[in-house]
Amino acid sequence: MLDSTITRFIHEQQERITGTDPHIAFSEEEYASRLARLQRAMAEDGIDTLVLSSPEAQNWLHGLALRWYKANGPRDWRPLTCTVVRVDAGYILFEGIEHAEMIRRTSVARDVRLLPRYERDGMLGFIVKEISAAGWVAGATVGLELFSAIPNPAVSRMVEGALMTAGGRVVDATLTSRRVRLVKSPAELEAVKRAAEICDAGLLHLASVLRPGMTELEAHGELIRGLSAAGGEPAGLHQVAFVGLAALGVYHEISGHRVITEDDFLDVDPCGVFKRYHANRSQLYAFREPPRGAVELMRVLTGGFEILTERARPGVRIGDVNAELYAYYRDAGVFELNSSVWIGGYEMGIAFPPDWVGEWKFTVVGGEDDDRVFEAGTVANFESMCGIGLLDTFVIEEERTSLLSKLPHEIMVVGR
Repeated sequence: MLDSTITRFIHEQQERITGTDPHIAFSEEEYASRLARLQRAMAEDGIDTLVLSSPEAQNWLHGLALRWYKANGPRDWRPLTCTVVRVDAGYILFEGIEHAEMIRRTSVARDVRLLPRYERDGMLGFIVKEISAAGWVAGATVGLELFSAIPNPAVSRMVEGALMTAGGRVVDATLTSRRVRLVKSPAELEAVKRAAEICDAGLLHLASVLRPGMTELEAHGELIRGLSAAGGEPAGLHQVAFVGLAALGVYHEISGHRVITEDDFLDVDPCGVFKRYHANRSQLYAFREPPRGAVELMRVLTGGFEILTERARPGVRIGDVNAELYAYYRDAGVFELNSSVWIGGYEMGIAFPPDWVGEWKFTVVGGEDDDRVFEAGTVANFESMCGIGLLDTFVIEEERTSLLSKLPHEIMVVGR
């Protein structure tokens, strides 16, 4: 028989855990506004029922934040955490009972339906049965996030088949769920700006401790220390610190055991993260005064950011700004540097592993025409990958477009 001290210990700890206050990221009113926006988009797209499977979409809608979504585990532990939204009603969050406390802590979802841990094999049937009983499947157009990394392709096919068998017409609704997240609310913009402050703090901390003889991983650890001390959360991608220049083909490397020498450049590409909102900013470090060519190239790249922030305004054609930026970089001769030149940007916002790249993007290289217009409330990064990689996050607001990092675009000389 179990010792009574064990049961008492567990009971006391359970009470202690469940007695803590939730840490809901935003207000009930903010989440209600998001549901209304999503339902309007569903109506516009002819979606009666929407199955949200991506962590980003569920976090945006009601706040759920987990570190494990069963993405790549055993085949019978299927990644079926999902939120099912009805265009003319509310939504239901489906999960396993093991995450009940995480839901209480992070989510405003009220209709939560949980399945016991050892009934995982029946989760898909449970979901379809519940939403069918509500009248949300038979004869309905049911949208799935088919471009989400979660669930995996095998489970996605199972979901599609089960919904069709239950009488639903299944369509891809990835853009329905994503486009409502492009224009950020005032509360979201506040979170992104805080994320940018965190990113700056991490970069400055690394500058204060970086020395020759450290490994990339040690530099990476100090970067994380600085980000975390400023209130930063784990990012959707590896926060990289590596020897070399990003735009010479190594900007997607993972930090390793390479020792940093006094002759090296150290390139870092982190995001500050706050309430799961990301703000990206790169930084190049050196232990000696950089050569004139590096300083001049940084000056050229900085000029592109000046054009972007001056010209990208609400209602302005993206293609017109692209053309101006392309002409600037062409006249500066940077397209002749190497084959890895890329200039453009992509949406920043809520992100979970394995990515922080959003749906909306624009590309300058090639002088691409684009009839879309910039919108107030958009947050994106801008990347000048031309020999040196210079990245920063910008926000478009009604009165101005501005970079979120407060650090100058220059090579930091450290360790002296």
